[in-house]
Amino acid sequence: MAFGFFQRRKKNQEDNPQVDFSMPENNPDKDPENLSDAPAKNTRKVGDPFEQKVERDQQGQLSPADLLPDVDLPQLNRTRADLLRRELEYRFALQDAHIDIEGSSAKVLRADGGSAHVSLRTLAMNAAGLGNVDQLPELVESFVHGTLADATLSDISTADLYKSLRLRLLPTPEAESELLDLGGDIEEQIRDDSILRPFTSDMSIALVLDTEHAIRIQPLQELERFDSLEALERAADRNTWQELVDASVDATHITTEEGGEGADFWAFESDTYYLGSAPLFLTDLLRIWAPDLDQSNGVIFAVPDRDLLIARPVTTGEDLMNGITSMVRIAMRFGLGSPTSISPRLHLLHENNINTFTDYRFIQADSAEEWEESSFETPPPGAIGIEVRPDAYLMERLQEGGFGDFGDFGEDPRDLEF
Repeated sequence: MAFGFFQRRKKNQEDNPQVDFSMPENNPDKDPENLSDAPAKNTRKVGDPFEQKVERDQQGQLSPADLLPDVDLPQLNRTRADLLRRELEYRFALQDAHIDIEGSSAKVLRADGGSAHVSLRTLAMNAAGLGNVDQLPELVESFVHGTLADATLSDISTADLYKSLRLRLLPTPEAESELLDLGGDIEEQIRDDSILRPFTSDMSIALVLDTEHAIRIQPLQELERFDSLEALERAADRNTWQELVDASVDATHITTEEGGEGADFWAFESDTYYLGSAPLFLTDLLRIWAPDLDQSNGVIFAVPDRDLLIARPVTTGEDLMNGITSMVRIAMRFGLGSPTSISPRLHLLHENNINTFTDYRFIQADSAEEWEESSFETPPPGAIGIEVRPDAYLMERLQEGGFGDFGDFGEDPRDLEF
């Protein structure tokens, strides 16, 4: 199945590898190269750990263990992860700053007393995608510059803060999740301190600052020094809506013959960092982006990734079931395992209410007995089971026209290949 938007996305990543760290997050429109106070690129000094490590690597003094995935940054092997950590320490030291790395997170201390907690997961992902290890210093330098520039709120005016506020949808961490790497207690605490409220069972609304250098998840306690959360949220809501209305969004109607009649949906892709927040204004935005999408009976949607939204109208019978199946496969494919994932679950928007009606879980080796009564073939251990649990309205739409007996959409998951 060939999708043009996925191909464009892959090509953009290959042509323009960018730093993208989640707390703070790099903004591709905010290039540190354009800043007059940015340090000179690739300026090396005596004792540079990058040069020393490269020299050792070239001498071939690597063991097989060095090529295994790193425990804290599994996007890289152990050697490259160590190199990234050393380069971070070196680059921060050049700016009279200090970084304490703890797993996949770190605390940064500026010379003037400012501080920030940051995630290293997406930085590691971008480092893994570099064509040449010699590009690592430039990548880390951009990360360092953006982090130091936004390590404190003390220099921002109230007016600038209001202009910078945005709303972001973030995945809601699950207890005992086998698919989610929270990156340590530091990152989890920062995230929890930044959440305004839940949006769905699997997504939450956070306040972020879109500053000159980066996009940062911002602890609410710090923001309340400027104004009430209600006033700040109103400003963030307006700014986020304007970002999405002004954004360049590619809307593509995806059809596939292999899924049967109805196995189609709309895909929306954009370079804006706020596409993943589109469900906050979904009805109005779909009227702009896809006026042909019929919303009269409701909309099924998913935001598997920060820059990908998929949606389709609620139809009936087999047409609807094929559409759900097609969307589940795409949402699971792009909604698991990436640092920019939001949620692989499907949601129903109907009469201004949102219901999450799919879920997933790993099939364990000792759980085969739960499938004995199922009409579906028992999946192998390690497979991902998909649970489809339509509410009363969606069940009615599925059964309309006499299609199928949906008694199996209860407690047991359906196993879908994707």
